[in-house]
Amino acid sequence: MAEDTVNQAALIAGLPEAHCRTGKLRIHGWLKNMDPRDPLVAYGSDAVRLRRIMDDQPAMGERLHARLPYCKAEVVWAVQNEMAQTLEDVLARRTRALVLDTAASMAMAETVAGIMADLMERDAAWVRRQTDEFQTLARGYLPA
Repeated sequence: MAEDTVNQAALIAGLPEAHCRTGKLRIHGWLKNMDPRDPLVAYGSDAVRLRRIMDDQPAMGERLHARLPYCKAEVVWAVQNEMAQTLEDVLARRTRALVLDTAASMAMAETVAGIMADLMERDAAWVRRQTDEFQTLARGYLPA
């Protein structure tokens, strides 16, 4: 897709044709053989680092909710490596918990906020605010 876009832009701008240098470039996380059933498949090569978090702290391997595939280590990863700053960042964007199962995301919100608070050195008031704000947002996703 990038090659097509660059070629079209060059054509419109009247630029000379050039060989695409990114056609075989692998993006971050690329792995040749990833098991599609692996719950960490979306992390690609970073799954190794997530597993290391779980090996170092087995509790981080615990699922956040029985109906969703996400574990505590993914919250740690989102804060430490993906710049997640809010509970909504984690439950709506870093994971898809909010849209996959709104009720489950609401049930695990306080736990996720607590993990985030520990990592980000936030207090109980932050956890409460984040949880309340997320619950308000999530209610809008529930069926009428």
